[in-house]
Amino acid sequence: MFTEKSKFAVLFFSVFLVSIKICRAQEEITEFGNFTPEEISLKQCDFDKDADAVVLLDKAVSYYDDNYTLITERRIRFKILKERGIERGNVNITYYSDAGFETISGIDAAVLSFDNAKNEVWGRLEQKSIFKKKRNNYYSEISFALPNIKVGSIIEYKYQSRMKNYGGLREWIFQTDIPVVLSSYDLTVVPNTEFQYSVHKSADMPIVVKPDSHAGSISFKMSNIPGLREEAYMGAARDYLQRVSFQFAGYKRAEEMGYGNHFSTTTRYVTTWKELAKELLDNSNFGSQINKSLPVADIIQQIRLDQPDSFTKMKLIHDYVKSHFSWNQIYSKYAVEGLKETWEKKTGTSGDINLLMINLLKSTGLEVEPLLVSERDYGKIDTTYPFIDQFDKVVAYVTIDGKHYILDATDRQTPSFIIPFNLLNTIGFAVDKKNPSLIKIVDDATKNLNLVNVRGSISNAGLLQVEAAVDNYAYSKIERKEKYKKDQKKYEKDFLEPYALSDIDSFDVNGVEQDSLPLQHLVKFSSALSKTSDYFLLNYNLFTGLNKNPFITAYRFSDINFGCKYSYMLNETFTLPENLSTETLPKTVRLVTPDKTMTVFRQVQQFENTIQVGIKIDFYKTEYKAEDYPIVQGFYKQMIEILNEPVVLKAKS
Repeated sequence: MFTEKSKFAVLFFSVFLVSIKICRAQEEITEFGNFTPEEISLKQCDFDKDADAVVLLDKAVSYYDDNYTLITERRIRFKILKERGIERGNVNITYYSDAGFETISGIDAAVLSFDNAKNEVWGRLEQKSIFKKKRNNYYSEISFALPNIKVGSIIEYKYQSRMKNYGGLREWIFQTDIPVVLSSYDLTVVPNTEFQYSVHKSADMPIVVKPDSHAGSISFKMSNIPGLREEAYMGAARDYLQRVSFQFAGYKRAEEMGYGNHFSTTTRYVTTWKELAKELLDNSNFGSQINKSLPVADIIQQIRLDQPDSFTKMKLIHDYVKSHFSWNQIYSKYAVEGLKETWEKKTGTSGDINLLMINLLKSTGLEVEPLLVSERDYGKIDTTYPFIDQFDKVVAYVTIDGKHYILDATDRQTPSFIIPFNLLNTIGFAVDKKNPSLIKIVDDATKNLNLVNVRGSISNAGLLQVEAAVDNYAYSKIERKEKYKKDQKKYEKDFLEPYALSDIDSFDVNGVEQDSLPLQHLVKFSSALSKTSDYFLLNYNLFTGLNKNPFITAYRFSDINFGCKYSYMLNETFTLPENLSTETLPKTVRLVTPDKTMTVFRQVQQFENTIQVGIKIDFYKTEYKAEDYPIVQGFYKQMIEILNEPVVLKAKS
């Protein structure tokens, strides 16, 4: 039995809601490898004209066998429309292979292409072209490259997935980054079980849902879905994907009353957040691990005796776990292997490591509880129903003197006093038996703060020599520090490249390991000013990272999420030579959005032979709706123009 819980609406621009002429859902689905004349003649998807490929059919059917194995048969048909879409002929199927939970079989594929004379050229997947590899301890991947793929090719492939039980039931996603003509999913449920399902879709895009209580099944179908592609400051694409998610709600069983009579009882699964908290805290791989005794007595005893200050205790444990335990890049909410094994191996999943940290924090007497989170790029959660799969990891939620701290030991760059950036503007679930709660994770005080100080001098020949100090604080520092530690040479190249500097005398970075200090860049360089006839152009937009407008598309489909507030301050002084004078000095200007959440102030002044530039940029709001896109786009356009307006210098006659 299925119960619908909730529906989400996401606005899509009506530009895609046009009448469909060629690229449209077919009433009849042809057999595998048999393509219709309409599919063969298709040159462009009418409801997503920029698409490089189109999914013509994505159909799956899930059912069970005598052992209640979850069996899913899936077939996908798509067509290549443009040159850049050819790489989609390389197919990857990821599956959960740990302990043989899921297996993939029955892989087959057919390809129809055309030669230069427009003759049909058919290809079939050879079994020797199928490759399997293990991605990590939990997941494996099957890949194959299809032959003779070119613009106009139609590809169809199919496979069967077998999972040991219905615990592996995944959400069905109707939408991809390319348009989908028809997507359907049919699910037959295990007898006596109840599922909740939640549909997430645009209000303007219809879905057909057909439950069949007699057959114990339900089907979902959507048609003509435009592609959802990456947009600047998008957050999670998953938030805007048309999809349906599932979760167990209960299990019915027959009970005997006597005299041959029976009645039905229902074992309910978690349907409230409080029930979810209780289940997790009673779970042997979650709550039980927090209270386990670990072989860390000496460490905890030393922290207890030496550090009476609660914040210092928290920081020491956070830093200890970050530096002594390695994350294997696997996301988890549980400590599946057990914390004792994690302690011995010094490596584990995000669940292993963060539950271990929670255990240690609790051992020192700190007030701490697990916090289930969905990182911003994983997707928003539905607060109306406790779908645990909405969350991708668990972190520590510590309270000290009424102030809350969120710690993630798999994030080695974020200090204890700053909320991890990828959790900002999300909702977490505090797993507390007495008072479980949903928490909006925000930080109004901490910014992406950038200070730029420049002292430069210009020679008679128009050579600019500069000494600059660029200080990045808080979220700006965290973002840059991670990139710097990963590859210092690439970091330096990426830092300097946008400014086309011709001769770098020195580049030094300080404050990398000191959390209380900014990440400071000390740069010395010389560069010839741009020259036209007797005029020189002085560009003062240095080291802001605001050289180009990221909002250039005509339409916006997703909300804009900056994550945190932003602030830039530039103070620059340039000394002019005797043979150059100011021809044009940019005027003082202040640019403010109608709601006053984004501001730019620029002032350029001249005092004798020096030019002083002051620029202040502030973003006070972190999130904007898609319908506010024209405001944000227009502000950015004008801001970039302001920053890039040069000082014009002229050679004296």
